[in-house]
Amino acid sequence: MTNPRFPFDEFRALFSDKFASQEEMLREYDSFLSVLTHLDEARVPEMSAGQKAEIFRQAWQGRRREQPAIWSWLAWLRQPAVTFALGLVLGCILMSVGTGGPDLLQPVSAQDMLAVERTRYTQTYRGAAIDALYPELENPKMVVERSDESAAPQRVLYGTLDDGEIYVVWNL
Repeated sequence: MTNPRFPFDEFRALFSDKFASQEEMLREYDSFLSVLTHLDEARVPEMSAGQKAEIFRQAWQGRRREQPAIWSWLAWLRQPAVTFALGLVLGCILMSVGTGGPDLLQPVSAQDMLAVERTRYTQTYRGAAIDALYPELENPKMVVERSDESAAPQRVLYGTLDDGEIYVVWNL
């Protein structure tokens, strides 16, 4: 006895370790197929849309009641504001651990980090922030320049290599 929906090869692959002998596996497969055949022949009455909706509603409400008790204790964590605040706190903790902790607390002035020189069509950026972005260059400076007021800005990086022997100009 075989069934095209569930052949014996699949049954054997799924349950080969559950039976002591091949004969026992065949008997179980035959009984399983008889149940499938009986279910295939059974008539199922049609249900109205209201009955289907009522079954869905009952199943949905039953599923929500079966949640573990721990979720009721932790329900306040699922509120968006609490989740956002916890994410910020955990992110700050991970960043301080990842970057070495106390080094973040050193005072730094804004003038040391970035110096900006402005003329009519150019802006030149220098300082520790640019040095940190381009550590391979000596004396790096970034220049944002326009040919006129309506032109798109062009960014150019200037610096030197090998103790000032090689001059670098890089369009960004």
